[in-house]
Amino acid sequence: GFLEHDGLPATRSARIESRRAFVEMKQLFLRAVENLEHRKGAWLRSQVRGAEDPIDLWLLRGPLLATLREDDVATRTMRAALYRTLDRTFPEAFGSAETSSLHAQRC
Repeated sequence: GFLEHDGLPATRSARIESRRAFVEMKQLFLRAVENLEHRKGAWLRSQVRGAEDPIDLWLLRGPLLATLREDDVATRTMRAALYRTLDRTFPEAFGSAETSSLHAQRC
């Protein structure tokens, strides 16, 4: 079979890369929910901690982004980071790269 530059079979390498991307996305989601004060924040923290795969986080994106409505720089930066991570992990969900970059610019 095809080998990646590190000598791992492509499928194993792809699984490792996929897992690494999920861990990074989960860490970003955890940072996004860590300072939410209200009951919904506590619920989101619990849900994000329990997430086991990217789809779990994908399903939480709406409620999480809805809680990050404040228009301060830190919140805008976090929203933009979340959109970038979601776009990289689920590119087909946002359509073309052009559409995605326009969406990220609006945030």
